[in-house]
Amino acid sequence: MKKIYLLIVTCFLYSFLLAQKNGVVKGIALDTLAKQPVLSATVTLLQKKDSSLVAFSMTDNKGQFEITGLANGEYRLLATHVNYHNTNVQFTIDDSHKQVNLGNVIMNDVTRVLAEVVVTAEAPPVTLLDDTVQYNAGSFKTAPNATVEQLLKKMPGIKVEKDGTVKAQGQEVKKVLVDGKEFFGNDPKLATRNLPADAVDKVQVYDKMSDQAQLTGFDDGNSEKTINLKLKKDKKKGMFGKVMAGGGTNNRYEGRFNVNSFKGARQFSVIGMGNNTNAAGFSFMDMLSFNGGMSNMQQSGGGTIEINLRNDDGNNQNDNNGIRTIWGGGFNYNNIIGNKTNFTSNYFYNRYNPNTESHIQRQYFLPDSSYLYNQNAFSKNLNNSHKLNLGADIQLDSFHSIKISPSLGYQRTSTSTLSDYNTFSLAQKPGSSGYSNAESASQGYNFRNDILFRKKFRRGGRTLSLSLQNNLNASDGDGSLVSANTYRNTAGSVIRTDSINQRNTNSSDLNSYTARLVYTEPIFKRSLLEFSVAKSNSKSTAQKTTYDYNTISGKFDQLNDRLTNNYENNYGYNTAGIRWRMQQRKFNASVGVNWQQAELEGTILSNGKDSIINKTFYNLLPNARLQYNFTKFRNLRLNYTTSTKQPSVSQLQPVPDNSDPLNIKAGNADLKQELTHAVQLNFFSVNPFRNKNLFAFVNLRRTDNKIVDSDTIDSVGIKTTRPVNVDGAYEVTGSVNVGLPVRFLKGTVNFSTNGSYTKNRSFINGAGNMINTLNIGPDVRFEINASEKLDISLTAGINYYRTQYSLQANLNTEYLSQQFSTEINWQLPKRFYFNTEFTYAINSQRASGFNTKVPLWNAFISKQFLRFNRGEIKLSAFDLLKQNIGVSRSTSQNYIEDKRVKNLQRFFLLSFTYSLTKNGLSAPGEAGGIHIIKR
Repeated sequence: MKKIYLLIVTCFLYSFLLAQKNGVVKGIALDTLAKQPVLSATVTLLQKKDSSLVAFSMTDNKGQFEITGLANGEYRLLATHVNYHNTNVQFTIDDSHKQVNLGNVIMNDVTRVLAEVVVTAEAPPVTLLDDTVQYNAGSFKTAPNATVEQLLKKMPGIKVEKDGTVKAQGQEVKKVLVDGKEFFGNDPKLATRNLPADAVDKVQVYDKMSDQAQLTGFDDGNSEKTINLKLKKDKKKGMFGKVMAGGGTNNRYEGRFNVNSFKGARQFSVIGMGNNTNAAGFSFMDMLSFNGGMSNMQQSGGGTIEINLRNDDGNNQNDNNGIRTIWGGGFNYNNIIGNKTNFTSNYFYNRYNPNTESHIQRQYFLPDSSYLYNQNAFSKNLNNSHKLNLGADIQLDSFHSIKISPSLGYQRTSTSTLSDYNTFSLAQKPGSSGYSNAESASQGYNFRNDILFRKKFRRGGRTLSLSLQNNLNASDGDGSLVSANTYRNTAGSVIRTDSINQRNTNSSDLNSYTARLVYTEPIFKRSLLEFSVAKSNSKSTAQKTTYDYNTISGKFDQLNDRLTNNYENNYGYNTAGIRWRMQQRKFNASVGVNWQQAELEGTILSNGKDSIINKTFYNLLPNARLQYNFTKFRNLRLNYTTSTKQPSVSQLQPVPDNSDPLNIKAGNADLKQELTHAVQLNFFSVNPFRNKNLFAFVNLRRTDNKIVDSDTIDSVGIKTTRPVNVDGAYEVTGSVNVGLPVRFLKGTVNFSTNGSYTKNRSFINGAGNMINTLNIGPDVRFEINASEKLDISLTAGINYYRTQYSLQANLNTEYLSQQFSTEINWQLPKRFYFNTEFTYAINSQRASGFNTKVPLWNAFISKQFLRFNRGEIKLSAFDLLKQNIGVSRSTSQNYIEDKRVKNLQRFFLLSFTYSLTKNGLSAPGEAGGIHIIKR
């Protein structure tokens, strides 16, 4: 509570001190030769003594500007515009001059006035180019050898999460481009965590419209938040990059390199990395999870049905859980072939080897009782993945174009898990116990090809597009299971024992295609009708054969019919839709409906018997969208969508999975498709010049025929889980984020609150169980630039969780998770640099042994040397207090789980970094432009 009181006092002091700063400066940017005001000029206010940033603004449609909330002091005002030379004006705010009117601030047209009349050509830190926010990278101080990710953390309106996810203006960044072109496909981390910050000249943030929206010129609501990195001119003429290698205690090592050669439209990059320090420079790809890809393909919504058969979605790994060895590398090559073909290509290989030791404690509950479960597990995983992406965007003529995007992936994976478990009654009477050793290995490939043909007509807004997508997946593997189990009754007496010793082989494949035709016809000046038809079909098969060990022959030749099957699934749909879209200066809207006919067929051969599934679904799926733009940087969006989701192959397949003998999973061939109604409300407001922002959203979802688990637990504690359909599942999520400048701290403060509420249903031994879950998580973050050589970050956050069960209200649970952290970056004399980060996590109201307080302290010191500062030597210390453990709590439909994972603990690493260019590891203060002191 003391920390909460301290936070409240800090906020009060901030509000009080802010009220003391009431200085104002205003004026009019004027072109005297043309005798007219200068619209949309960027006005940057700086401290006179050191050019540190105070505030931004922009002139209105009358050329006027006003900046308020200024403290006493001497200032310099910089006015810039792409068509004018820069203008500087100096002034002073004091007790007798709280309001300063600069009158006409004269700006000289670059086409009429010689450049010699301009005293300086500074680049403002933030400018607005139409709907793009552009940051001048040279204005933001970063440590030597910083990556693009560290540069982005310094920029107002951009936030980088701990897992490397980048958010700009409150939205997740889906793509990071380099000079307008893809860099290693669609994984932003490969750009942000591998490219050097000192190679970047400008960072541009904008909403990239979909291919369909670019074709019609009408926003269809499917834009992606995108960052484009514009490189410095000298980086486009030769080679640049860095090489790093390091070794440390406990046999820790880390190395990485990036080499880039850009010339005109040609871009060539090679990157590589290897470490056993849990430092990931990419998103792990799992291409063998074909069921997930099938599920994505089977989900479709009203109006714009998008089919996604990729199985390489990034899987964000928690950097603190387990110990991982990672190797990876690849190349990226882009070029313009001839005058009409934009060619892109990239290849990436990764070897991902996590080892995890976990300890779990659960409390299960039944309709009339509950029991405890403890598990210790040790797992080793090895994934080797190759991914090749190609692309060609061919402009046939001014009205026709075709885009071809094939990709090919191959993966080999192996997993070994050794675990033991024990169950107890609440009175500590022993229940079932046992151990298991499960191993599996598999390999497979994934091929996908997208073809998009686009045609524009002479009448604006009239377009035709045809998209074709096909996907081929195949995998095969084998596994083994050895386990021994002892089962006891409620009195603790042994009633039976069993053992399993079996091997299995499995294979699966998926072949699918989707075709979609869209035609748009303008009907009024600012509106159009969109007509669409689509057809999709996929065929998947899965075979599993299991053999038990034969004690007589000494071989695995005894077929287990119950765990052997052959499954074939065909899913297809036909859709037809119409949508009206309107786009005005202040708002755009759309409304439409989609008719869908989906058919699911399946054939199952199990226990020597055939069973056939044949289901047809018909749906009308409405959709609507409204966006109102108050200004370029303030809007309100309302979306309503409906969608369906088919059961996955694993959910339909009736053959049980007994890899965990105490928790057996079975499918349900009678499952129906889910139907979801979703409403989303978003408010977005940002002032990049004053560094103020407000982001808020709320999502409401209702799902009928929701697929949930039905658990059956027998007298000895064996749980069999089977998916079933239920109606009336609700989910509400929301978030509010406010960012404000704190001038007396020379920084910013961000307040945010995330919350969610879910209402779901499950079944335990036939009894219905309503589950209500609430989660609220406020946090506050201060970013302080104390001086040009020192910046500090302070963060405090609390998460509150509550889960209520209708089946046993006495097992309702609530708990807290708190986290406090600080980070300091300090530039020392003689080109030394010091950085430290400290995090203190508090877990409370949990099971005994899991109420932990975890202090995690890392520190780094580095030194630049060699000619042109090409070299850097760095000493890193991780987990100095040797306290790093991973603790988490989760609530399920019939148990509460506390989990502890062994993490990578204290080690030291000495590393050397070498720059391939003579610019070296440029230190702060050497680059041109205005340096950010306040953010």
